[in-house]
Amino acid sequence: MPELDFAHLLSVGAYFAASVAAVAIGKLSRDVWASRKGHKLAHALAVEDNAAVAIEQSTFVVATVMGLLGSIVVASESWYAQAADFAITAALVLAALTLAEKATARLILPGIDLDDQVVTHANVAVATARAASVLATALVVRAALGHESAIEERIAWVFIGQGALVAMTRLYQRLTSYDDVAELKRRNLAAALPLAGIQVAVGLVIEAALRGEGAGWAADLSSVGLDLALSAVLIYVLRVLGDWLLLHHSTFAEEIARDRNIGAGFVEGSSYIAGAFAVAFFLN
Repeated sequence: MPELDFAHLLSVGAYFAASVAAVAIGKLSRDVWASRKGHKLAHALAVEDNAAVAIEQSTFVVATVMGLLGSIVVASESWYAQAADFAITAALVLAALTLAEKATARLILPGIDLDDQVVTHANVAVATARAASVLATALVVRAALGHESAIEERIAWVFIGQGALVAMTRLYQRLTSYDDVAELKRRNLAAALPLAGIQVAVGLVIEAALRGEGAGWAADLSSVGLDLALSAVLIYVLRVLGDWLLLHHSTFAEEIARDRNIGAGFVEGSSYIAGAFAVAFFLN
């Protein structure tokens, strides 16, 4: 029977405790920010049974853990230097996730008061789209920060990846024949599902593309740009094939905007994620 490595166990326990603390800090920070706007998240979740708040809260916790554990790069030897490395990483991850929520509000879902829709009106459609944005950002962040390169280079890749995520999502919105934002305001969950799917799918592709960086800025940017261009083509192809193969006498747009068909929205969103897994596999 192998001997227990108590030093290793102690190290694992310390990192676990630090991860829990980072998640708690992020969660409490969101609660405080919401309370300053007059929203009580705990009350909405526990008393009002607000499913929209539950979606956002749970996704934020998952995204924080994903981003944090995938981004940890501890190059120092002393325990206090390692603690500093972890604290810096946690701060960057939480900042990126917070900025992602702001980017969603301004760039992907303009004209919607997201906090009001989620907390006051319990709009599950808006919560789903917003939660997917945070989850996709966690994929980007853990790829961008999970290198041993200089911290400023890793931060630069976070911004590049997030910019690409927003740009690709906006491209998808232009391809849809209906107004995504208007549909989400009308609580159309069928419209939220493909929008969520495309964000997670793009996050997966960007993560795979950024994992391969390291050949120099010019080569890396060219490689990432090519990967994203191929993914943009894939988005269009999947939408056309989906209409043809899965909806013989209709289209996703008609089923989603006209019939509010949640099943059609789920199929379209999941097809994007499936395609992204395939692309990410070959990129790796």
